[in-house]
Amino acid sequence: MSKHWRIRPFDAQRTANLAREAAVPSVVAQMLLARGIHQPQQAKEFLEAKLTHLREPDQLPGVIEAAEHLNEAVKQGKKICIYGDYDVDGMTGTALLVQVLRLLGANVGSFVPSRLDDGYGLNHTALQQQASQGVKLVVTVDCGIGSISEAQTACDLGLELIITDHHTPGPTLPQAVAIVHPGLPDSPYPFRGLSGSGVAFKLAWALCQRASGAKKVAPAMKDFLLQAISLAALGTVADVVPLLDENRVLVRHGLLSLQDRPCLGLQHLMRVTNMDQKKVFESEDFAFSLAPRLNAAGRLGQANLGVELLTTDSESRAAELADYINQLNENRQTLERSIYLSASKQAQQRFNPVEDSALVLDSREWHVGVIGIVAGRLAEKFHRPVVLVSWDEMNNRPGTGSARSIPGFDLHSAFNACSHHLIKHGGHAAAAGMSIEEDKIDVFR
Repeated sequence: MSKHWRIRPFDAQRTANLAREAAVPSVVAQMLLARGIHQPQQAKEFLEAKLTHLREPDQLPGVIEAAEHLNEAVKQGKKICIYGDYDVDGMTGTALLVQVLRLLGANVGSFVPSRLDDGYGLNHTALQQQASQGVKLVVTVDCGIGSISEAQTACDLGLELIITDHHTPGPTLPQAVAIVHPGLPDSPYPFRGLSGSGVAFKLAWALCQRASGAKKVAPAMKDFLLQAISLAALGTVADVVPLLDENRVLVRHGLLSLQDRPCLGLQHLMRVTNMDQKKVFESEDFAFSLAPRLNAAGRLGQANLGVELLTTDSESRAAELADYINQLNENRQTLERSIYLSASKQAQQRFNPVEDSALVLDSREWHVGVIGIVAGRLAEKFHRPVVLVSWDEMNNRPGTGSARSIPGFDLHSAFNACSHHLIKHGGHAAAAGMSIEEDKIDVFR
């Protein structure tokens, strides 16, 4: 599909006024106005993106309750599990919370479900395993807001549950000690665009404040937070959330942190990507060098290795993991090329990508860990929402689908509207996942 560029009309007088009042070139003023930034102070904050522009963590809904409960759990020596998602946002947020709790002396471990065996988010079996291993408190990262029945299972098992997430909440919230989320219903928080790792960073900041007994954290915790911001930035870019407001601050300073004080795992990941040869890092380095490699681990069922890479303090182990994850990424690229060719052929042979309003493609031969990337490429190619469904070759499990959308079409709302055809689903406007029985695929399509 050819692209048609539409240049937004602009008011020359307003552009000239903003350029003068904000002391920026005219073309910058025009771009700021096109982004909805009309006031000189707004423009200044957008362009400067200072760390001081981050809101205090206690303003984020649920942070106070979560930090106080976690602080008490650390004091009591309770065994804590950070339960993350298997994408980059989930891995970086998980690593971030594991590191801050280690710094505070907590008895903490992590669990990241396998995309291939466990599926997305909290699941009953994993919670039972954690309870059997003596875990008393589970903290989710980048998941859990839709896990109503799983939260009840945690309660039945005697597990305390803290949910940190950023995905769209449903009509019912899960039962939990605290829910940390920028977009809770009736929340006054002014920015709902934080990523899962951004939410985790805010909670880590709040924990450091409580451990320091003041808003200004102790030197060791300040050093940790300045390093951890690179993890939050990596997750933010990888999750393709809007680079506005606090996200711009996190990414700008995360890039500086990556240059000045990267954790051991990121040092070695930069080595295998040749980023260590660069003098200045850009957000594209997160998006196209670091994130795809970590994502490959998650997509091929080994996200736990990504978390280990980001939390290890062993030089040799960091080097070994970085090399292995780099190889996984090469394997992922081979799979991706094969699935892209197959799905593109199916789209053009079985459907009409120009006239059909959406594409729902399916196969038994597609690796479930890679279909999301291909859906994104096809959505860009055909400018249509695209859903790819991978069927279990042995027919032991339902099909797993991954979807990507285009601007103006809300996948989360669309999946809600036809949820009676699905077993379960989750996600947000631009990207979503679901599971479906094979006999429902045609009516769902």
